[in-house]
Amino acid sequence: MSIKDIKDKIFESATHEKNKIIEEANNNIKAFKNNSQSEIDSIKNSIIERYEQEAELEEKKIITEAKLQANKEILSEKQAILEDIFREAEKKIENLDKEKYLHLMEKLILDNVESGDETIYLSNKERKEINQDFIDSINHKLKSKSKKGDLKLAKKTLPIKGGVVLGTEEIRKNASLDIIFNKIRDEIETKLSQFLFQENKD
Repeated sequence: MSIKDIKDKIFESATHEKNKIIEEANNNIKAFKNNSQSEIDSIKNSIIERYEQEAELEEKKIITEAKLQANKEILSEKQAILEDIFREAEKKIENLDKEKYLHLMEKLILDNVESGDETIYLSNKERKEINQDFIDSINHKLKSKSKKGDLKLAKKTLPIKGGVVLGTEEIRKNASLDIIFNKIRDEIETKLSQFLFQENKD
């Protein structure tokens, strides 16, 4: 074999080996790219999923906070309305004509009398019509019902808005307008709270 033939043979073999190496390298690069793209897609999907979950949680948090704030504002507004209603009710009671006011006070006393010989305590702003003569007329009604009629009007007054307090120095039954209004207020506010709680639950 001539030198030329040997050179050609070596060149052909080297060329074949080179092409084989290049092909393998290209295959490796392609495989690497495919694997890298797969990993990139996996990471991207993981990030997207995480942010979607966080966004959903944030959305729920915002909605919950918005509902709580709305309920606070609703409750505050309803309480303001209640305050206006009670102030108006107090004014109406204060401005009742003589006959209606005496009827109210008589009912408060009769509904709360227990022994029939209690002392009646009034506010320091009580109307002059509520005097011992008025108490005596109630005593007469108690006696007509075969009850003890020995109610007495206290000389000292109490810091109440209106109504009466019955009893002795030690034991008293409070039928003042303060207590009556507070009881009604508590009942209404409890119903409001139950309503808002049920609304949130739904």
